[in-house]
Amino acid sequence: MADALVERVTGQVNAADVNAELQIAMPLAVLLDANNHAAAELDGYGPVPADLARDLLSTSKGRVWWRRLYAAPVGGPLVGGDPHRRRFDGHLRKLIMWRDQHCRDPFCDAPIRHIDHVQRHTDGGLTIYPNGRGECERGNYAREMPGWKVEVVTTGLDGRHHTVKITTPPGHAYQGRAP
Repeated sequence: MADALVERVTGQVNAADVNAELQIAMPLAVLLDANNHAAAELDGYGPVPADLARDLLSTSKGRVWWRRLYAAPVGGPLVGGDPHRRRFDGHLRKLIMWRDQHCRDPFCDAPIRHIDHVQRHTDGGLTIYPNGRGECERGNYAREMPGWKVEVVTTGLDGRHHTVKITTPPGHAYQGRAP
């Protein structure tokens, strides 16, 4: 009965094909080589057989998102992520929300509703920690109006607070600093 409900609510023909995010970490060599049986890592669970991870990725009819993460050579720690993904989500979204705590527009203490690219994604802005800021809906929509300009002053990666400069259409400039 639960499968029938999911099928009707989501519009999926098969309840097993709904969009879901499984965070599977596996080396590219394991993903591409069916003879490589090293374990993959399922976030929140632990190691899973590589065959099972490949099967999950290849047989789902739901939407599959790929995020490239880069590790230091020879099993080192993660050193970077896919900066071309459109949305701030997952841990990156949480980090920005923890950093900003409320809307980053000056004189606004509204709760964060959107994570905005400081340099717009459509203008080549990357989906990375220094290029994100928490915004209320009004602030994010107003910024899309002609004449508004937002730029990073300090990235927050050098021990100083993440700071952005917001210039309004009449030319008034304000700084929004992370708490």
